[in-house]
Amino acid sequence: MGPPRADRLGVPAERSRRAPVSTFRCAIVTPTEQVLDEDVTEVEFPQWDGQRGLLKSAAPFVGRLGVGLLRIRTSSNGDKEFLLNGGFAELHDDKLVLLADEIMARDALDAVEAKKRLDAAIEALTQAGIHDLEARDRLDRERQVATAAVALSSNG
Repeated sequence: MGPPRADRLGVPAERSRRAPVSTFRCAIVTPTEQVLDEDVTEVEFPQWDGQRGLLKSAAPFVGRLGVGLLRIRTSSNGDKEFLLNGGFAELHDDKLVLLADEIMARDALDAVEAKKRLDAAIEALTQAGIHDLEARDRLDRERQVATAAVALSSNG
């Protein structure tokens, strides 16, 4: 009968077959549009307290989103990357919903415009009075978004 068949790396054929990729549903919604609603294999996103990654069958949660890179992996369409600016996330019954305050596709970011936005945010933050905490918080958030936009548009 002969030895069992093996792939090119010598792994027996019955062990080299990959398991089907597990997917879950991901929807991204902003106040003005639905950005995405499809099956995904993995999602990485910023929360207010750090980066989070999710796969199928993760524990349900609700969390506040932060500023930074949102990466979505699909089994059919490859990776999609966005700059995310705040909002909320909910995972329940293998469906992730990201209610984003603002979101921009990474490939739509312009390095020159991002740098201008960062410079304007830094200038406005410098000019803001130290006692106007609400304005400083808003301007600091704008600086965070602009900094992330510069980094993402430069790292293409």
